[in-house]
Amino acid sequence: MQDQAVAQSLPDKNEPADTQAQTTLPAEHEDPIARLDRALQRISFALEKGKHAQQRQNFDAQELAANVDALISRVRDTLAQTAGTEET
Repeated sequence: MQDQAVAQSLPDKNEPADTQAQTTLPAEHEDPIARLDRALQRISFALEKGKHAQQRQNFDAQELAANVDALISRVRDTLAQTAGTEET
């Protein structure tokens, strides 16, 4: 939705003045193909954003699991060393 507001508020300087006026028409007077294209772009952006967030979440879970595994290994090593020194 943000890109729609930006596109409407910042006209292209290379366009003639009458074309700029056309871009500020109410939604019902706009070209249906242009409206559909913008809607598809917004949907695509939302899907990509959700996909990236899910990938980050999966990465965070994998990183956390690796850190827990490393911590378990260190605790086991420490307990093994402590048990070995107590027996002597």
